[in-house]
Amino acid sequence: MPIARKRHKRKTREPIFLSKHLMRKQKVWRGIFWLSLLSVVTLPNLYWANRMIYHKQLQIAKPFLSPLPLAKLGDQVIIVSPHPDDETLGCAGLIQWLLEAGITPFLIVVTNGDNFDASIHLKLHEVQIKPEDRKIYARMRKQETVAAMKILGLPESQIEFLGFSERDFANEYLLEGEEKFVKVLAQKMAKFSPTSVILPSRYDDHPIHALTCSLGWSAIFKIHAEGKMKRMPMVLEVLIHCGEFPRPQGFHPSLSLVPPKWLLLTAYWYQIPLSTEMRQRKWEALKAYRTQQLPLSWRFLKSFVRANEIFAEPIFMTTQSDRKGEPRSIIAGLDITQISVSLPQGEFLQASESSRQRCVKVQLRGKVDSRFRYGIRIWQPKGSQLVMGAELLKSEKTLTARLTEGFETPAVLTAFTSYRQHILDVSPLILPEGVGQ
Repeated sequence: MPIARKRHKRKTREPIFLSKHLMRKQKVWRGIFWLSLLSVVTLPNLYWANRMIYHKQLQIAKPFLSPLPLAKLGDQVIIVSPHPDDETLGCAGLIQWLLEAGITPFLIVVTNGDNFDASIHLKLHEVQIKPEDRKIYARMRKQETVAAMKILGLPESQIEFLGFSERDFANEYLLEGEEKFVKVLAQKMAKFSPTSVILPSRYDDHPIHALTCSLGWSAIFKIHAEGKMKRMPMVLEVLIHCGEFPRPQGFHPSLSLVPPKWLLLTAYWYQIPLSTEMRQRKWEALKAYRTQQLPLSWRFLKSFVRANEIFAEPIFMTTQSDRKGEPRSIIAGLDITQISVSLPQGEFLQASESSRQRCVKVQLRGKVDSRFRYGIRIWQPKGSQLVMGAELLKSEKTLTARLTEGFETPAVLTAFTSYRQHILDVSPLILPEGVGQ
């Protein structure tokens, strides 16, 4: 019987329209098509929704905004800027107003802005950043500030660069209690006996901005306590980083800056109008900061070229909220939502020696996490104190520290959260004389 031969199936070539490679490419292009279509439909809606929110905020904020009386500022105005560019973002219009009124303000730039790694990589074309690169970058930012102020009409002789490294400033002041920062700033301020001081806002999301606010108030209290000022100056705070502020973002010179709704009752709000010429000079000054013209950050910076500038004269409180419930960090335990001074209660009252001793209470958005460090830097004219670790009573979302019996105002209480050597959130509570006693 003959052996049946095995028939081999003839290999047929897969039709090109069924090939896996082509089908994969088709899926990619289909995804790109639908994503593009979604963007075309969604982006205009987002734009108009943003505009609607802006106009609603403007209507709410209008009754709270008063014209800034320049006479109230006096003839010795000091502007304290955390980075080389913040003075232009928040005060370019004010500088022009003062110069036109015959008042030459004095500008103090606290840090050299050497911690913007993305910009250093792009502008210096360096893959790995060396200490020398940071020094070069700091010099570039200093030159940009001088150029921007020249456009606005402020001479270089009226600018003082303290040159603190942004990388070390927060750690050295908050964790190590380095007193040189307050001393140096107080010495510069005392030379002019200021009638008014412009500081960054205590509510600013950027830790260096909030910390500069804390430092500025400490310097003012120090000068006043030492009798180097006849009276306390008028202090205004300028908001730069705060959630979606300013809304809408981008270059909209015909629109106004509007304070966030939740901040309206925390201060007396003032504004100054900027003429078309003033706005143009502010825009030209802003363009002098070439190191800051990155795709993501530049759109934000352009948002401050508006028809006005706004300033807050803070209302002093013993309880201060800080964007309560609004997430800023991925981990909720890093966000400070409130800092307050009050009489001790419950468990901490039993541990304290005196029922009249006051406590500092810090509330977080999430639970206290053992991976992170929490602390409160308590500054008074007679010295400063750091409360950390075992000295803090920790509950689920609250940190509590007892103030010493000798605690007196004026004082600046600065709560902070950190991870390793990085300060991630800062919330200062300012207590002038008589407040919180």
